Amino acid sequence: MPTHPRITLRNALHRGARLFATLLCATAIVASAQPAGTWKTDKLGDTGRTLTYEATVPLLGKPTKINVVFQCDPISKGDVHGTVGFDLYLHKVAALKPFSFDDFEGPDAVAGDKGRKPMALIVKRKGKPPLRMDIVPNGFTPHMSNYAFGIAAMSKEPKSEAKTLLRALEADDAESLQIIITDTRKPSLKLDLTVPVAGRQADFKALLTGLK
Repeated sequence: MPTHPRITLRNALHRGARLFATLLCATAIVASAQPAGTWKTDKLGDTGRTLTYEATVPLLGKPTKINVVFQCDPISKGDVHGTVGFDLYLHKVAALKPFSFDDFEGPDAVAGDKGRKPMALIVKRKGKPPLRMDIVPNGFTPHMSNYAFGIAAMSKEPKSEAKTLLRALEADDAESLQIIITDTRKPSLKLDLTVPVAGRQADFKALLTGLK
């Protein structure tokens, strides 16, 4: 007896659906196998703390190891002032050229010339508009193959960009911190990465213990 054409079509559709579901599951397994970022806490001197996020992220199409180190020392003694802020460390930056890292470094840095604020810090918040700050970061070379961007302020200052940022990350509605650094010579060239902070509020609150 010949096979009914509708049955043949229906079977083919069922097989297609099963194949699609199998592919989706395989994709999910591969995605879950991707290494996630890690967090760790540490002491900073006698009275400070750090909270560090480490991951490998795509920057300019290249997998790049990063460390984002949030730090807070709320205590000032005499001429020694506690600070608050963060540093973003990029490893093996030779692979990220032609990004103009030199324009951000040292007292002669030109990154902030002509009113430019080449670093954007965007805190995504649940149920609220994002908090965005455009700033001029400090650039430095901690190692010949690495580069770092950061901001810092004295913790005793009542207001600062660094304190505003960390207070926003401490809030219960904080979901992520997006960091975008725009090249000074070619604005279409950007270092763009996101630090997931949802569920890390207890860590940020511990980091900021004693900060006024």
